[in-house]
Amino acid sequence: MEVLFLFSIFGISAAIIEKDYKMETDLLVFGKKIESFSFRTFEKAERSSFAYWFNHWKAFNLVAIALKVWRPKYLLHDIEKPWLMLLWKDYKRVQTWHRQHNNHHFWYKGKKKLDPLAMIIDSECSRFTKKAAPLTAKEQAESELKGERKEFIEHEIFPLLKSLGLTE
Repeated sequence: MEVLFLFSIFGISAAIIEKDYKMETDLLVFGKKIESFSFRTFEKAERSSFAYWFNHWKAFNLVAIALKVWRPKYLLHDIEKPWLMLLWKDYKRVQTWHRQHNNHHFWYKGKKKLDPLAMIIDSECSRFTKKAAPLTAKEQAESELKGERKEFIEHEIFPLLKSLGLTE
């Protein structure tokens, strides 16, 4: 898969050109100079590294910008993970804690509502950084259409995917 990400956080400029997938998005905001970043896809065993987190963070923010739904809170996306890894040194524990305390995961146990937009961005960007997750957000949602998630996916995720232009 050939993916080229161009991004300048200060000019909020981005372009995503993706050759192996249907999504082709060019986004240039304010016409500012664009800096180029390359992304590495990681094996499952490598996901506890800072390098993985940083690549995922960049991809998450770029996808949000490309979809024109970026919010300042996304600068803090998954920010606790590298710090918890330093503290606990146990990726499974960090992953479980993260999923239970962040509303962009189905396993969230907090008081706020689930955030379907952040879930979609997280799913969409994962294929750029995870070798084991090559699915688009739509494909991921379709694969999870079962049990207690089915109603949420049908009523929250699918309409949002359609409004973002991710259903083709």
